[in-house]
Parts: sequence; structure tokens; C-alpha cells
Amino acid sequence: MNKHIVFKTNSFPTFSETFIVSNITAAIDAGFKVKIIVDAINPKTNTSQPNILEQYGLMDKTVKFKQPTQKIKRKIKALYFLLNPLLLYYFIKYWKFKGKKSLDYLFILQFYWKYRNTKTFHVHFATAINPLFELKEIGFLKSKMVVTFHGYDEHGLPKGEQLKNIIHNFNKYVSHITANTQYLKNKLIIKGFSANDIIVIPIGIDTNFFENDTDEIIENKPFKIITVGRFVEIKAQAYGIKAVKLLINKGYKISYSLVGYGGELKNLQQLVKELNLEDSVTFYGSRNQDEIKALLKEQNLFLMTSSSDKSGRCETFGVVSLEAQAMGLPVVGFQSGGFPETLIEGKTGITVEDKNYDEMANAIELLLNDHEKRNRMSVAAKKHINDNFDSSIVTCKYLELYV
Repeated sequence: MNKHIVFKTNSFPTFSETFIVSNITAAIDAGFKVKIIVDAINPKTNTSQPNILEQYGLMDKTVKFKQPTQKIKRKIKALYFLLNPLLLYYFIKYWKFKGKKSLDYLFILQFYWKYRNTKTFHVHFATAINPLFELKEIGFLKSKMVVTFHGYDEHGLPKGEQLKNIIHNFNKYVSHITANTQYLKNKLIIKGFSANDIIVIPIGIDTNFFENDTDEIIENKPFKIITVGRFVEIKAQAYGIKAVKLLINKGYKISYSLVGYGGELKNLQQLVKELNLEDSVTFYGSRNQDEIKALLKEQNLFLMTSSSDKSGRCETFGVVSLEAQAMGLPVVGFQSGGFPETLIEGKTGITVEDKNYDEMANAIELLLNDHEKRNRMSVAAKKHINDNFDSSIVTCKYLELYV
């Protein structure tokens, strides 16, 4: 049985895309021989899961396409590669398909030669799919293709004829399309993809790692709230800061922890200063998973501030919501994107109108004043994540697509 799989994504490793690592390691645990093809190889320090990368040797399994740039070297290598008659055959097909001659196509074919009969290519993020459609079109790539949309790749799809061509290629060459939420699936359907072709497979987490063995929520004073996420517009931590300000104005003692990094940091720091919240809001910068887990364990509530950005894009999932609930934290957040699908409304968390930080503050206040309700939510949250989002459950759904 061919148990080889190639994962293709834009870059690896990354701090935020822990779900890709979970998918890859599950395939390895299931006995698949894995390779990871990327457009950019990041430093091995660019991860929140250094131990897992080391344990599974993932950096050694990661490769990127590159070709010689010096003219003489290109020609010598090209002549050597063309001694392979089958490679010559596909090279001719490739440049005829593209409508122009270029040695680039030969080097692409040579790079993918060893992977052309791989059982499955699993592409994470549709933006990473090139040049697989072209290789399928000329008959070079024999593999089954699975493509997983995660959000921004859907938002970045073109319009008009370009979109029609992309959907045509998906219909022709992709065996399975997956989306991480029903919200994202609906967005793809609106774009023209067939509902029958899209399978919803949520992101999973390691519940053995994100585990809090106590059933009693700590009664902190001040009340501790945390938000984890990159400091970018769509994460919208400013609404959390403003909600905290409303609560403090009512006389509540609040400690708000912001974990992350990104271009909005200075703006958020300035907002904290303007609202005189320097003693109540702490910026922790980027943290690895061990550090995030330790911080979550000290909190009373998780605040999911993600909201629609200026372009209308929303977060399609929200893996940090799963991690927080697995640790027993009730979650409060906006009715935005696919995030509400990560919780059970009123039982493991509360969602409020998007961008309405007054309602957000009211929801926090409700839980702050009702210890018993928070306790019930904590127990329900842990059960909800263990039953529905454990990585072993989720990744099995991917593994079924590979065979």
C-alpha cells in the first residue's frame, strides 16, 4: 500500500498554524511517510511547538523548490535532466501548455519528479496550490489532491473568469475540499463551489496537553481575563481593552493579559495609555504553547475579540477558543465569522453582537458575578472540547481522505 503523503503549504514552521503540525504528526503516527513542500522555510525557532518539531524531525522533512540562477549552470543541469526521456516528454508538454519555452518548467518537473506518484498531496491554504494544477493538467502528477481552506485563502480568491477557471480546476483535479467551519463552507458556496464537494473538518487540539485537572475555577481578585492572538486588525484586541475599561469604571478590579505580536502593538499600547489602564493591562508578547498553557491556567475567563476588518473579512475559526475551553475557561466573544461554532452558546461561552464592546462588558460582568455559572461552564467547556475537538478525532477525518 502506498502510504506516502506530501503536505504543501505557504511557509513552515509558523507560530500560529499549529493545526498543520497536528495534521502532519497524526499522519506520521498513522504510518504515513511524510514530506512537506513549502514556498518559504522559516527558522526552526519560528514556532510555538519546538518540542514537537524536534520529536518528529519535521524540519528534516521540509523542502522548498529552488533552481540555479546562473545561466551556464542552468544550461548544464538542464542538459543533464533532459537525458531522462520521460522528463523531456513532460517538459515539451509543459511549455506547450504554457505557450512559451522556459527552463523554469524543466526545473519544476525535476523537483517534483520524486513526488509525482505519491498517494496524496494535501494542500493547506489554497494559495499554496501552484504549480500542482499545471502538473495535473499535463498528466505529470498522478496523486490524489486534498485542499483545505482556512479563511484568508477564500477571501483572496479572484472574481469573474479567473474564479470560474479556479473552480473548474478544483472540480477537475481535487478529490476533496475541506473547510474548518460551516461558516467558511458557506462562503465558498457563495463563491461558486459545490456544497457537495466541501467537507467541514474543524481544527483539533491536543487535549492531553491543554488539560486542567481541577474542576474548580480559581476565584481571583482582581478578576483575570486573557486574550491570545496576533496583534492585527482582524483580532481586534482594542474592543477587549475598551470592554475592560467599562468594567473598571464600574468599580471592578480587572487584570487583562494580552498575548501576541504584530503590527497593531503600538496602537494597542497607545490605547491602554489613553484609557489609563497601564496598571490593569499587560502585554506578554509572543509565547510558546507551554507558556500559553501556564497563563491560561491562571485566568478566570477568555476573551475572543476577533471581529470583521475593513475589507469585511472575519476569522473563520479561532483555535485559541478551543485551547481556552479545554483548560476550563468560559469564553466571551463576538458573533463574528466561524468563531461561534467553537462553543456551545450559554453553556461553554457567550457571544454578543460584533464590535459591541458594551455587550461584551455586560457578558463579562454576568460571569464575573456568578461563580456557580462560571463553574458549570468550565466543566461543560472541557467536556465539549474533549468530545468534539480533540486532535485525534479531527485528524482521523483527514486520514480517511488519504486512503
